[in-house]
Amino acid sequence: MVGRKITFDNKKNNPDVLVIAAHPDDDVIGLGTILYRHSKNNDNIKVVFVTNGSRGNGASWRVKVNESKRRSEVRFREAVQALSLINIPKENIFCLGYPDGGTQRYLKNMSEDIQTLILKFNPGRIYVHCIEGGHLDHDMTSYVVKFICSKIGYSNVFEWTEYHPKQPLGSQHVKFLPSYSSKQKEIKVDISEEERNLKRKMLAFHHSQDVEKIYLQGEAIRQANTFELEKELYEHCQLPKRKLRPIVKDLINL
Repeated sequence: MVGRKITFDNKKNNPDVLVIAAHPDDDVIGLGTILYRHSKNNDNIKVVFVTNGSRGNGASWRVKVNESKRRSEVRFREAVQALSLINIPKENIFCLGYPDGGTQRYLKNMSEDIQTLILKFNPGRIYVHCIEGGHLDHDMTSYVVKFICSKIGYSNVFEWTEYHPKQPLGSQHVKFLPSYSSKQKEIKVDISEEERNLKRKMLAFHHSQDVEKIYLQGEAIRQANTFELEKELYEHCQLPKRKLRPIVKDLINL
């Protein structure tokens, strides 16, 4: 658990918005303009990164501990700087510290953490990735968050699309993959020139990821379906069914 940054105080400070993203920078890529508009509305926003973002080129478990710590600190610092542009303070930004590129091995622990977070924060709304086969960590984060929300009876969950086999990272006109399991209406964001420039400035803080160039990335959200998650996984996730079945079984048995 490298780069874990999660503390709770005893103050009642239930956020209007809780973002649960797999990596530092996913929040800006997928939701930067939406979060800016929440901020303009004076909404209290908290952001949680599930992984420490330390992977780089290759598997995170092959990176030496000191290097992994260095990378995770860089990624977290970049995220704090980017979110400061829309007035989200450092104390509202957290990292669970799971290995970047290895979330499928830690679903039970992730589930416990995420359930604790949601029950503690009791947010007005949650944003999370959708399951779309673009990145395994995105899919696992989405699956766990929506599973926990279903388990505890929390329904105000929205998901965003980022990239998938039919939609390259940086696509201006984003669209969810057609899905048998989700028929919710898509809400596409009309991003102004001012908002686009702000998104570019936010992405520019993520120097280590070289993502400023994808500032044209569009944004779209929809209400998440939390009741047919197995279908979503089997439909879109990168892992073959033989590897997904034990994942589904493990969470159902929690």
